[in-house]
Amino acid sequence: MNSRIKTGILQFAPVIGDIVSNIRKIDQLLDNAPGVQLWVLPELASSGYNFASKEEARQSAEPLGESLFIRYLTEKAEKLNAWFVSGFNELDGDKLYNSAVLISPQGLAGHYRKLHLFNREKEIFEPGNTGLPVFSTPYGKTGILVCFDWMFPESWRILALKGAQIICHPSNLVLPWCQNAIPGYALTNRIFVATANRVGTERALTFTGQSVLVNPKGEYLFRGNPDKEDILTADIDLSDALDKQMTPFNHVFADRRPDVYSLQDVNDNHKIKEAKSELRKKIKQEKQKHTSVELKKISIDVMAGVEKLPQFQKAKKVFVYWSLPDEVSTHDFIKRWHGEKRIFLPKVTGKQLEIREFTGEKNMKPGRSFGIQEPTGEILTNPEEIDIAIVPGLAFTRHGARLGRGGGFYDKTLPLLKKAFKAGVAFPFQMVSTIPTSGNDVYMDIVVTDGSIR
Repeated sequence: MNSRIKTGILQFAPVIGDIVSNIRKIDQLLDNAPGVQLWVLPELASSGYNFASKEEARQSAEPLGESLFIRYLTEKAEKLNAWFVSGFNELDGDKLYNSAVLISPQGLAGHYRKLHLFNREKEIFEPGNTGLPVFSTPYGKTGILVCFDWMFPESWRILALKGAQIICHPSNLVLPWCQNAIPGYALTNRIFVATANRVGTERALTFTGQSVLVNPKGEYLFRGNPDKEDILTADIDLSDALDKQMTPFNHVFADRRPDVYSLQDVNDNHKIKEAKSELRKKIKQEKQKHTSVELKKISIDVMAGVEKLPQFQKAKKVFVYWSLPDEVSTHDFIKRWHGEKRIFLPKVTGKQLEIREFTGEKNMKPGRSFGIQEPTGEILTNPEEIDIAIVPGLAFTRHGARLGRGGGFYDKTLPLLKKAFKAGVAFPFQMVSTIPTSGNDVYMDIVVTDGSIR
């Protein structure tokens, strides 16, 4: 994956109700544009915005699978070897949606419907029903919001928690505040944001232009003209959005306190602990339905999936665990890679984990916690040297939330591994839809289960 890309925004004035003219306008702009890997276009770039009625909007709406506009963007994406995010007037049966599409050189790669409708949009479009998806591209993970979605901080946070490195934000902004608010969302979530606004006046509405690209530090990389068409580009590295560490002791997501983010006045921490305890019991019951032979077979597939990760293949120093009988087995994996890579294992000391080098099974000694065999090699004094951490858990969500055994050892240790890619490993029955989380819980970058990646 090459995370370094040139990102561009086409700021222009679509013609209301005229798909062909809008295609022609985009084509003219692209003819004068530099090479870009990811283009972002305004809201409803296919059709214009300020419709007099639902009937008028319907005349320039298209189904996803029969769209002249999407066909054009696909042809352009293939020719330019680029990706596009664009607003789109979508027809689905008899319903209209204010949508956005992600287009790859191979065609439609993603689809989002605006959740928060603005003003008279409520008379024309249906509220979005696609949720808040995150899409994988060759450059990194992309989320999409549309215009007035910007007003709702929950939208940005959920996409960031799901792994979005850049949020593309097709817009038709008429209020004066959004472009000033975007740096705050980028900074608090440590992500890139590309807000593509339109310009011009359409019937009684005047749009504010000033399309922006903002980096994870909340810095403008560019800000467009308020009333002129513009081609705006900047080079970015999406891997910058993977660094959520603000200080050596502060992590944007790990320091959250969902246990107190409630409208209730009473701290629900006790309820969270009870919910986690119930989930641990449920997972234990599921494990008992499988024989040790079955678990061993699944473990082989899981660890084979880990070995396929580019982050593992490149890693020189690997932090992993010496498995207990009820965990994804790592013994063969460790012995196979010992010598080719430097392997480090945890050793429990008081309420902390030491990271010690694995020097062979014969040098392992039983520890005091859970009866785990522990390493006796040298302590790694600089945890930042770890390239990848392979982490056990009792349960995971596909978004990387993790439930441990309750000691909090990994939640204290993982934030110290600042540069490490965190890969959770799990049996399929350990994957759950939600996990009660508290402020110290650390999210995984990826979860590998039965050889597949979640």
